[in-house]
Amino acid sequence: MKFTLIHIIPSSKPEIRNPKFETRNLFVSYFDIRISIFFYLIIVLLFSFNVLKGQDWQGGGGRDWKGQQLKGIITGKIIDAKSAQTVEYATITLYDQKDSSLVTGTVSNQKGKFEIEASFGVYNIRIEFISYEPKVIKGIKVSKEKLFVDIGTVNLTTSTVILSEIEVKGEKSRLEVGLDKKVFNVEKDLSSIGGTAADVLENIPSVSVDVDGNVSLRGSSNVRILVDGKPSGLTGISSTAVLEQLPANSIESIEVITNPSVRYDAEGLSGIINIILKKEKKKGMNGLLSITGAYPSNHNGSVNFNYGFKNINLFGSYNIRNGERPGYVKYNRRTIVNDTITYLDEHSDFNRTGWSHNMRAGVDYMFNKNTVTASVLYRTSNRDRTRDVEYREYDFKDSTTDEYIRKTWGAKTDNNIDYALSYKKIFSRKGQVLTADVQYSTAFEEEDMDIVEQHFSPASTMPLLQRTFSKENQNNFIFQADYVQPVSKQGRIEAGYKSSIKNIDKDYDIEEDTNSTNNWIYLSAVSNHFIYNEVIYAAYGMYSSKVKKISYQVGVRAEQTYVTSELKETDETSIKNYLNFFPSVHLSYELNKEHKMQLSYSRRIRRPSFWNLNPFNSYADPLNQWIGNPDLNPELTSSFEIGDIKYWEKNTLSSSIYYRHTDDVIQRIRQLDDSSGISITQPENLSSRESFGVEMTFSKNIFKWWKLNGSFNYFRSIVDGGNLGEGFASDFYSWTGRLSSQMTVLKDMDIQIMFNYRAPRETTQGMRREIYFIDIGIKKRVLKGKGTISLRLSDVLNSRKYAGETNGPGFYIYSEYKRLSQRIYAGFTYKLNRYKPKHRKGGGYEYGDGEMGL
Repeated sequence: MKFTLIHIIPSSKPEIRNPKFETRNLFVSYFDIRISIFFYLIIVLLFSFNVLKGQDWQGGGGRDWKGQQLKGIITGKIIDAKSAQTVEYATITLYDQKDSSLVTGTVSNQKGKFEIEASFGVYNIRIEFISYEPKVIKGIKVSKEKLFVDIGTVNLTTSTVILSEIEVKGEKSRLEVGLDKKVFNVEKDLSSIGGTAADVLENIPSVSVDVDGNVSLRGSSNVRILVDGKPSGLTGISSTAVLEQLPANSIESIEVITNPSVRYDAEGLSGIINIILKKEKKKGMNGLLSITGAYPSNHNGSVNFNYGFKNINLFGSYNIRNGERPGYVKYNRRTIVNDTITYLDEHSDFNRTGWSHNMRAGVDYMFNKNTVTASVLYRTSNRDRTRDVEYREYDFKDSTTDEYIRKTWGAKTDNNIDYALSYKKIFSRKGQVLTADVQYSTAFEEEDMDIVEQHFSPASTMPLLQRTFSKENQNNFIFQADYVQPVSKQGRIEAGYKSSIKNIDKDYDIEEDTNSTNNWIYLSAVSNHFIYNEVIYAAYGMYSSKVKKISYQVGVRAEQTYVTSELKETDETSIKNYLNFFPSVHLSYELNKEHKMQLSYSRRIRRPSFWNLNPFNSYADPLNQWIGNPDLNPELTSSFEIGDIKYWEKNTLSSSIYYRHTDDVIQRIRQLDDSSGISITQPENLSSRESFGVEMTFSKNIFKWWKLNGSFNYFRSIVDGGNLGEGFASDFYSWTGRLSSQMTVLKDMDIQIMFNYRAPRETTQGMRREIYFIDIGIKKRVLKGKGTISLRLSDVLNSRKYAGETNGPGFYIYSEYKRLSQRIYAGFTYKLNRYKPKHRKGGGYEYGDGEMGL
């Protein structure tokens, strides 16, 4: 195996002699990816060989040398007696009727079905699942004349015993791994106690969240975030706002779909993250109360409830949150102009404090296999922001040429409201379903800021005063319909239509008073009024079926996009219209019931966002400006993936090799204006990017009281930016890893330790340094299982910070960014009656389970 040691230093840059400007050498070690891929293929072949070798070979088909059948098969299906929903992970135990001795057992699959191989004889079967009454079926005979025994559909009824008094068997694991998606059950995760959706995502394989809440999947920052299978008004104007505003205890599970089918929107190059909110449909009143406090200041409380009667179910939730998030930014720049070296040091301290409220209410009405759901979601927040930036400019002799401080105070208010109406029709023919959704969301955001800039060297008696006013409005309308039609015993056709209309209006004004005389001057050069309109029409068709052990799914999606952006100050308008087709293919081969492989292909798109297109974006730091580019084109990606998943009695291993080719890559490029000293960062289209890697996810029950799970993603990314000139290219290897250890140390007490690591990686203009952190969580069940007390320490080593280096023509920059991440949380939850969120069929959104329904 090949190891390479790289020592990275700024190329063609003179040594930094000023002791106040510190850079550190970076040592990066990596494995050659060709060896890793070869090693992975060897593992897959060994798994296949061991499975085939381990089969019960008795002359073929389970027969002895005379050709006589020695064993039979017992099959059945488990459903909920009231809802008729399938029950997965139910425990099925087989006993010998003669002496009641245990013979064998299994669990039901995602469709509620099970199979048990048994020798000739008479048996009793016991079926159990948490919160249901156990059921026993007696006198099941397996014989030469009756090799296949189907006990049919078994109805389980809800237990009248208090949930806490039932022994937990077959409960959902913290991480459920499928061939094309992973389902993360938030209730099982102790490292997100008292946190937000951002904290939850930090602990999901292949997902990374940076300090600003931006999400990356397998190293790509373009990922589609959905709530309950749809875009949500929770996200507001910022697509990442949901992560900081949505409390972890309101989330049931999170799905990660790395290579989606045409059923889903084509947006999101690296895949889709679907946040499933808690929702209960049990009869009567059920609820969950939660309160969490943290030091330093971060507190929240929430309530989730439902009330079900006859064919109506009412549900709702409320969350209140208050906290602060201080941090700092370091920025050191070295500039070479006409062989003259100058330096700029910046140190910024900032803090964000405030309140937020999230409210959600809805009703389900069920009649004659029809379900109508209406819901409304409302979020409001009020936040204060402060930022103090110290600037010092000096020459190579360490003589100060300018020194000043810039103080900012701001108040921000935003409101989001989301209305949704859904309809679902289940026809008499099994598998025939029609769904329709209408959604309207609106968001309003307003922020005012006051700025004072005071120079000390050279001394200035009169400070510079500035103030900004920002208003943003967003409206979004979505209509979607999906239909599933079985066409044979194994086959089905799916088709759907979707239209989406989005409008964003941002008005940003800045005024200045240079003499502190209250004589404000409007700065038209940096003020702007930007309007963005986006209309997307989409339709798809898909066919799926199964032939023996091979399942397949083939489809195509068409999306017509109309984008218009307008800058009012200059009366500039940009129009982009394009029609794209997005095929997808999924093939699955079942080696046996515990071992499957899959091959998939999909085409995806990344449209430039409102923020990427707006040519005026930020004025918080006048020397480091971030602006948009209205001429950006969308990215288009072709994605290929080979997956393998193997189950054992207490272990699971999922592996995959993936490859993505992207054209018109959108990346932020930083340039320095020599005359003004202003650094400008702007998104540009680069020629192409190739990304490929190996990913492994595992879960292992070492003992009954100790569970391990983890993930490893090793990838390579090659970016070609030759269209912008020499130097805009990168070729790097990197990796991410997670390891979680969960132990039951005392009765009803669990401890979880989570370790996250992200290796250094190269960028188009520099590199990002490594990140690692550890979280610890403890949970104890009390009050006969109805209550839970919890404790969490986040970022134990206080090591979570973001640092990197940027090189460009005539400049070198080192930057470091850290927000408060080390906190201790204490919380308490209480279940009213038997509140436990309904586990959706297939572990996910009802008609988006990604398992091809086969």
